[in-house]
Amino acid sequence: MTAARAVRAEGPVTVQVLIDEDGNVVSASAVSGHPLLRAAAAAAARQAKFSPTMLSGQPVKVSGVITYNFVAP
Repeated sequence: MTAARAVRAEGPVTVQVLIDEDGNVVSASAVSGHPLLRAAAAAAARQAKFSPTMLSGQPVKVSGVITYNFVAP
């Protein structure tokens, strides 16, 4: 059992992400939320895949924020 589950940690975790021209997450860093949930949220964000963001018909890098809401079982 993970420490987060043992203490029934829950709540939102905000992750700052950088997404490349292909829609892949190239960096993810948790910026707020329960300390025991931050690593799991950042890992989930790194595995996410997005459609490329287009600007004037060309794919571009973008940064943004993803919020994961953890709920204790």
